[in-house]
Amino acid sequence: MAVPTVSNPMGGKLTVDINGVSIPSFMLGELTPNVAQVLRTSERLSGSTTRPSNQLDNPSFDVAFFPNNWDDLKYFMPENYNMPTGTQTLGNWIIGGGTCSLPETVPVNFHYECEGTDDRDVFIYAALVSFEHNTAFTATDDQSVMFHIYPQDTSEGQIRYGTGNLTTPSIYNATTETTDPISS
Repeated sequence: MAVPTVSNPMGGKLTVDINGVSIPSFMLGELTPNVAQVLRTSERLSGSTTRPSNQLDNPSFDVAFFPNNWDDLKYFMPENYNMPTGTQTLGNWIIGGGTCSLPETVPVNFHYECEGTDDRDVFIYAALVSFEHNTAFTATDDQSVMFHIYPQDTSEGQIRYGTGNLTTPSIYNATTETTDPISS
């Protein structure tokens, strides 16, 4: 494997693919990954040694989301959404209270909008999502909410960095929640 000879850093507009939709960069603020391996330390007669394991220490991704209206919260946690009826066009999103439902895991994909493949994607096989709203209502700031995305254990792992297809160029399809080959 050759060492790169050109700098081509990752960055730019990012989308979040969740629950069958792609949430575009204009609705997203800061996205912060918190991913670190568990470290194991051994006390030996020759001194202490520390080595990383292949386990993750409580990984999470924090996503600042700027909804156009409260109805947009349905994309992250659809189990809390109530569909509109009659002539009403927007539903509501309810959290807390006497509900007996628990969140279901969903796949989540982070994709750079200007990339034609999934080579730079970050994919979470199964995630649980939690909600936080602590933005002040002011005359100068838009409303935002914070979604915390928690990867869960699966037989394939928790998080994949890079392509979902090792044999041919591919792209993540948010609608079907699958990795599809790019047809030429």
